[in-house]
Amino acid sequence: MLSFVPDSFLLGIIHLILAVGVVGSLVSFFLLHRLVRWFPALAPYHLLIQIVSIALLVLGVYFKGGFDTEASWREKVRIAEEKARIAEEQARVVNEVVVTKYRDKVKTIKEQVIVYQDRIKEVEKVIDKDCKVAPQVIDIHNDAAKNVKKETTK
Repeated sequence: MLSFVPDSFLLGIIHLILAVGVVGSLVSFFLLHRLVRWFPALAPYHLLIQIVSIALLVLGVYFKGGFDTEASWREKVRIAEEKARIAEEQARVVNEVVVTKYRDKVKTIKEQVIVYQDRIKEVEKVIDKDCKVAPQVIDIHNDAAKNVKKETTK
């Protein structure tokens, strides 16, 4: 529920509690015994005022520490989110480069396959009736294997 309350409002309340605790402690420990002379009705509440002002002081310090810790964690989260956003952007750029290189490599290999298939088709009889392959086909096949190996190692 407190996440819906603006931070400046919470900080104002925390500072108010802290200020009331500090002022109450100073007044109850150093000035209240002098004020009792003029206002004797405060005498029975002297100890209560001291306890409440110390409790408010401690509560204010506790809330201030908690608020500052929360603020520092929020800042760390904001910095981490910014780093993650930058890393995602860099990864997207690198992925585009890798995909482009891969597409170009695949396109080049497919084009070479088509060229070598056309060269093999130019040789009239690839396999004769004795199941022997024409020597030109073997040379074309070896050339294709060498070119594919060169392309994949780049």
